[in-house]
Amino acid sequence: MAKKARVREWAELRSARMKRAAQLRISEKIDGPDRILSFQGSADILSMPAIQALLARYGREEIRLLVVDLSETEFINSPVWAVITLFARKRSNQARVAIVGMSERVKGSFEMMGLQKELPAFADVETARRELLE
Repeated sequence: MAKKARVREWAELRSARMKRAAQLRISEKIDGPDRILSFQGSADILSMPAIQALLARYGREEIRLLVVDLSETEFINSPVWAVITLFARKRSNQARVAIVGMSERVKGSFEMMGLQKELPAFADVETARRELLE
């Protein structure tokens, strides 16, 4: 019995010490035909329904440029990258998609997946607009 209690204590202690991932907050800025989505926190599988809903709405709108600002994003996993990439592929004739403000950690996963070939990345929104729209 004592052994079982020790295992439980260790598991409880371990889970108490584990850092819970920050939830994702998404803010949207509508600037004429341009949209700027800012992610704050962790973009993981739990945040996909919200991201998919926004991108589905954008698929029905006349959008010239979608900028995804990751400057306050701690983590983004591959399913979220896949949703953004799929949107960019579907809308390639109607809208440009750009990623801005990636941290080194986020940039590592972005490059590891080879997404730089499909999603142009820039330091900031102004640079993305200048490079993609002029």
